Amino acid sequence: MIEINVFQRNVFEVGWQVPEYNLLVLITNYNWEITMSNISTADKQYLDNALRLGSGGRIIRFSEEEFVNFFQEQGVNINDEAYTEYGKTQNDRFRAWLDKADNKTVGSVILEIAALFRNKEQGQIISVKFSSGLEKIGEKLLSKPDRSQASVAGNCIHITIRPEIYNHIQRYLETEDYFHAVDEAYKIVREKLKSITGKERATEVFGEVGTKVEFLDGLYGTNTKKGTPQYDFYRGCGYIHLAIQFLRNEKAHSSAIDLDKNLAIHYLALASLAYDLISR
Repeated sequence: MIEINVFQRNVFEVGWQVPEYNLLVLITNYNWEITMSNISTADKQYLDNALRLGSGGRIIRFSEEEFVNFFQEQGVNINDEAYTEYGKTQNDRFRAWLDKADNKTVGSVILEIAALFRNKEQGQIISVKFSSGLEKIGEKLLSKPDRSQASVAGNCIHITIRPEIYNHIQRYLETEDYFHAVDEAYKIVREKLKSITGKERATEVFGEVGTKVEFLDGLYGTNTKKGTPQYDFYRGCGYIHLAIQFLRNEKAHSSAIDLDKNLAIHYLALASLAYDLISR
């Protein structure tokens, strides 16, 4: 069974019933405000340095009352249970909020923090000034789309695919042309890879072992040593892109066929994941 519905708030939903597993899988494109931010690792480290997040559980320049009031002014209840999963210190709640909020919210809050820093810097002589760097992070987040998000409710799995992919393949989903929906989704991933590295073939970027050191900074915003868990993660990301290249090669040299809907949703989820992993 396939269901295609258009709801309010620009929500488009395609559902596949998979009887063998008593499972309903949904691909959804929601407005971006419900998705999570994709602040980079490097920018998180800059925030750590500016706010001194590693020191004693408190964020510099904030008493507990000021911390709570600051977030209330931004429309955020920082004492909500959703933000205490890492603990209840200011650092813990801030990190949890950073992981859950969308790009627009995170960017706006960081700009407000930057304004506080700038006011402080103008009032006294400070050797290290963070306001300009914080402003750049905030403005960058405001200009970026959010990363995709998945949720599970009972026997339903909701996957919010990247809007860059969804916007391109929507017409194919609406006509149940799953072969071209998957093929075009793979093209979007390839174009994203090329925009970052200058090369569109995954084999040129990731090689046979899943990663090439010279492309790590551009793809992930950071570098790491071989043998570390982070390096293994990057290799895994590379193998996903290599898989997409070879899966697309197979389709590029085949005639268009009626692609199984259940298989198509797995391919589209894979494409969204691949795009997401190099867009953070």
